[in-house]
Amino acid sequence: MEQAKLSELNFTSRNEAIAFLKRLWTEEGDNCPICGNKLELLHTKAKKSNCDWQCKNCDKIFKTIHLLDEVNEEYK
Repeated sequence: MEQAKLSELNFTSRNEAIAFLKRLWTEEGDNCPICGNKLELLHTKAKKSNCDWQCKNCDKIFKTIHLLDEVNEEYK
């Protein structure tokens, strides 16, 4: 699995990207912005965390902290 980059997610604005990250952090879950399948938590057992999500269909990992850093860099 490889890590998803902000440029792959096709967000049109900073607000759209932040709303996506907030839905993941509140564990509402969301669909993959790349393929549309449901995202799943990456760590579901001992290290349960709402910061890392995965899409098994397109084989991407969404690390929300890294994506937030990219959002802050791109939309200064």
